Amino acid sequence: MKIVELSQDVLGQKLGKNLYNPNGNLLLRKGVEINSHYLGHFKKKGYKSIYLLNSDLEVNQPSSHLLSDRFLSTSPFVLKRIFANLMADNKKRAWDAKNELIALVESILLNVNNRNQKAPKILDLKTQEDYLYQHSINVAAYSVLIGEKLKYPRAKLLSLVLASLLHDFGMLFIDNEIVNKTSRLEEIELEKVREHTTIGFRHLIGPCSFDGLSSVASVQHHERFDGSGYPRKIEGEDIHEYSRIITLIDSFDAWTSDRPHRRLNSIDQTLEFIESDEGKVFDPKIVEAFLDVFE
Repeated sequence: MKIVELSQDVLGQKLGKNLYNPNGNLLLRKGVEINSHYLGHFKKKGYKSIYLLNSDLEVNQPSSHLLSDRFLSTSPFVLKRIFANLMADNKKRAWDAKNELIALVESILLNVNNRNQKAPKILDLKTQEDYLYQHSINVAAYSVLIGEKLKYPRAKLLSLVLASLLHDFGMLFIDNEIVNKTSRLEEIELEKVREHTTIGFRHLIGPCSFDGLSSVASVQHHERFDGSGYPRKIEGEDIHEYSRIITLIDSFDAWTSDRPHRRLNSIDQTLEFIESDEGKVFDPKIVEAFLDVFE
């Protein structure tokens, strides 16, 4: 299976992964020949890349992502609904959303543990419209592997996964024109984006009544191990361990995803980026644990 840029060149080639709708129903089966109608659908959904089969022998090979293809398709929409309810000025909806979020945490932990102990070198392709939710699910899934490497007990692991799902909640408060801009952001726009850390944290601990442990990564996931991050420029172990874990995975998943201003990087290339930032951006202990899950 190979990943290629979405273009006319994929016409007549065979799809490399099953595609599901938000309800988990199969839309396109792996191995189907891509025609102009399917290509138009992929572009409309906001895909920039696509998986293709190298040979027909790959049709019956199981997916090797951390999460099943079906779960990858359905869970972002569950999270999208949860976030919408957390944003609503309605205590009952927020309470129900928190309960649904706990159930999603349990599902992620179960799905990862039923499939892998090592991280496979396969990317989850994301759509522009739902990037935030797909990204948050991926960060949560990888956090399971790191938490297990660090010998977290189950209760602490669940707490880490919850913090992972909530880490980018504040992006909901940022103007979509800035988030989806394809050119370099102006400094004033960058300042707006940086506000997502404090805005998200305040909303989570205020109207949503999450505790500090669940919300800590929302405000700290852009802090850097050497103190060069934001919003508070804290460093080292002054940054909560959950946040140090999520900072690394957040960067990894962003670098291996198509974004409005650039195409994705390969996993191997991204792991090299992470190693080069060890001790500067990332906690060396977390880097070691993360690289170990890819061996």
